[in-house]
Amino acid sequence: MTMLLMWIGLKRLLEKQMSKRRRSPFEYVVLATLGIVVSAMLKYPNRAFLTRARPDLKALGRDAPGYPLLGNLPDIFKRREDMLQMLHETFLDHGDVISITLPIFGRAIVINRPELMEHILKTNFENYVKGPIFRSQLTDILGCGIFVSDGPEWRFHRKTASNIFTTKLYRNLVQGAFKAGVHEFSQVLDAHIQAKKPVDLQAQFLKLTMDAFGKLTFGIEFQSLAGQGPNEFGDAFDFLTSAADARISNPCWPITDRLIPGRWKKHWGCIHTLDRYAAMAVAGRRAETPEERMKRPRDLLDHFINYKDENGTMLTDQELRDVFVNFMIAGRDTTAQGLTWQFYSLMANPRVMKTMVQEIDIVLQGSEENITYEVLMNELPYVKAVLHETLRLHPPVPKNVKQAVNDDVLPDGTRIYKGEYIGYSNWCLGRNKSVWGVDAEQFVPERWLTPREEQQVQGTSPFGKFKAESQFKFVSFNAGPRLCLGQTFALLESMVTTCILLQRYEFKLVPYHPVPTVKGSVTLPMKKPLMAIVTKRPNSYGVFAEREP
Repeated sequence: MTMLLMWIGLKRLLEKQMSKRRRSPFEYVVLATLGIVVSAMLKYPNRAFLTRARPDLKALGRDAPGYPLLGNLPDIFKRREDMLQMLHETFLDHGDVISITLPIFGRAIVINRPELMEHILKTNFENYVKGPIFRSQLTDILGCGIFVSDGPEWRFHRKTASNIFTTKLYRNLVQGAFKAGVHEFSQVLDAHIQAKKPVDLQAQFLKLTMDAFGKLTFGIEFQSLAGQGPNEFGDAFDFLTSAADARISNPCWPITDRLIPGRWKKHWGCIHTLDRYAAMAVAGRRAETPEERMKRPRDLLDHFINYKDENGTMLTDQELRDVFVNFMIAGRDTTAQGLTWQFYSLMANPRVMKTMVQEIDIVLQGSEENITYEVLMNELPYVKAVLHETLRLHPPVPKNVKQAVNDDVLPDGTRIYKGEYIGYSNWCLGRNKSVWGVDAEQFVPERWLTPREEQQVQGTSPFGKFKAESQFKFVSFNAGPRLCLGQTFALLESMVTTCILLQRYEFKLVPYHPVPTVKGSVTLPMKKPLMAIVTKRPNSYGVFAEREP
């Protein structure tokens, strides 16, 4: 009504001013344009231009208030550095199903309930795909890899990659590569201790996981932990994941990315850096002799580089490049960020740190030899609980979006029309009190534990048994057919790293360390370094004395 009165008043004012003279063609154009704009604002008073009206959602109070023609874009743009918290607050105000609209992107129904997650991620899986807009935002970075593909293309990537993740591999990694990586990490910490300098744990964990995943899956020796200067590959990765996230709240990114001075050049410079490392890995593998190939274990790149379709066609170098980039994001960023948030949570919660160290001491008896695949999976419930609690509150991939192929109805009765988007945030789901309880926003590892039924045996954990949750309630590793292939890989690498480091060192935040905030990215890095004071731990078992400098 207010908009109508404004239009009538504006029309009368212009007519009064122009009635005394003949109007020019330009004035007619201005009047017509104003008329079109005001008419459009009347038709789209609180949603984005060209989006479908949804009175059913409005009646249920699920429409997040928007602006004429722009929908929710101004709010999202204003809080683009704090988007997860904004979404969490919107859920608190409007319930566990909300609707937002954005120009070009259209309408998105954002859900925050496990049963709704199960519907889109499993029950009606085929109806929800990445979609063309999502692919257009990421294709220049990720190509046609597993993160942006659907249908047969996605199934090929998943089936081929699944061949590498076996129990035999995990046992070998625990006894070899994972422990070796932590030993190199320890050398970095020892150097900081000797120099009496705090260490940025986030930066070092990113180097640790990049070195490990690059070597184990693609045969690349990054040796970033040993380096002191800038990390070319890692820096390029960080820039591109941040740029990809910024595109979500900016439908005009194809224009603005080119207008911001230096941005487009840097963007493609970073892509070329990734391309160069991928080409190096592929060229090195193609140049191997049969004898050289027999001397090393089969890795992820082997499975893709030797793949042939039904016509005998092999993957091109460009397709192998996409495999490399997609899996490096999965293996480097997510595990490193999980470790970063976990060590912050431990340092911020001394009670939890003390309990975790107690379990490690009781079960491992101060010996690295006791860190085995079986012990990690079955005998360290509190360590596993701390890691899962970390991932519940700080999931490394905190948000996702899919597009409906056909009309659908969610289990709660919400109608989804073809072409509309379904969004969800496991970061928000982890803070949903109706799902996780009144203490949902608190760090409480005990929620993952149940009492042991049998009598405790000496040398076993006194903290009960680990209790897994439904993958649709705990979505940090995705769920359904797209459940993360590397879930066990990431858990084992994190647990090996945690156990060895807490056997050797004590960690404390530097004085007055601020509460970390999230940097805009497709993953969940901290905006600023995680600075810790590290000291050698007095070893009651004395088993690490020989490693002391």
